[in-house]
Amino acid sequence: MMSIIVSVLFDAALLTLTLALAALGLAVIYGLMGVINMGHGAMLTLGAYLTWAATSRGIPFVFSVLLAALIVGVIGLLLEHLVIRHFYDKPFETLLITWGFFLIMTELIKIVFGTDLRNVKNPLPDSINLGIVELPAYQSLLACISLFLIFTLAVVFYHTSLGIKIRALIQNREMASLLGVNIAYMYKMVFVAGSCIAGLAGALISPLLSVDPYIGMVFLARSFFVVIVGGIGQILGGTLVGSFLIGGSETFFAALQFKQTFAQTIVFALAIVVLRFRPSGLWTVQGRR
Repeated sequence: MMSIIVSVLFDAALLTLTLALAALGLAVIYGLMGVINMGHGAMLTLGAYLTWAATSRGIPFVFSVLLAALIVGVIGLLLEHLVIRHFYDKPFETLLITWGFFLIMTELIKIVFGTDLRNVKNPLPDSINLGIVELPAYQSLLACISLFLIFTLAVVFYHTSLGIKIRALIQNREMASLLGVNIAYMYKMVFVAGSCIAGLAGALISPLLSVDPYIGMVFLARSFFVVIVGGIGQILGGTLVGSFLIGGSETFFAALQFKQTFAQTIVFALAIVVLRFRPSGLWTVQGRR
């Protein structure tokens, strides 16, 4: 019995951190800029496909992942510079623009890569034996990378001059501009960083799932729930709390022998109830900005 409980706890932790990784790019752009980036799903998908394309040509997995994140970051830079920066004060327009980007990018992916399912070889197929439970090695590594990214963002956000400028930008954009903060440059950096993280997440998740043109859509809906339930602007704690509610609780319901679809329905219903009573998100309620 104890081994089952421990196994469920570890599974919940792994799924929570995997979902946090998938949602982190969206949380950065949405939380810091207020841009509802519907293109987040397409960036995840593109990261996965680029990783498949690179590894299938003999490029080592690590370099393929970094290359995919870099290319998606460049695409994010072009999207921001050519279109998004002209609509920062118009959230509805940015929502439509990024949704259009998602549709166009999805069709381009179909044209370039086709619609057949692709598979990226798992670079770490073994398990880690902890005595009472065995953990999949690659998912464990993924969880560590997710924690590292969140820790790095926390350091940048709270302990660097760049983080101070970003926080000033969030609290009062006009005042930050008067104090010499280059608003346009900061927004561009945040959007590119969020795009890179989205591409990185898609690349790292690709060995866990079959890669298809809609792989990012699966994570897009969950990522939005994570960001909203955790609290808009609560990039670090909010993302972890939201990921646990959406991903971790799903693991617990599945362990109680609920069918996966029913377990997901319960989780999303629970998220809606949370938003009904805590519309600003769970982490915001705790007052930790």
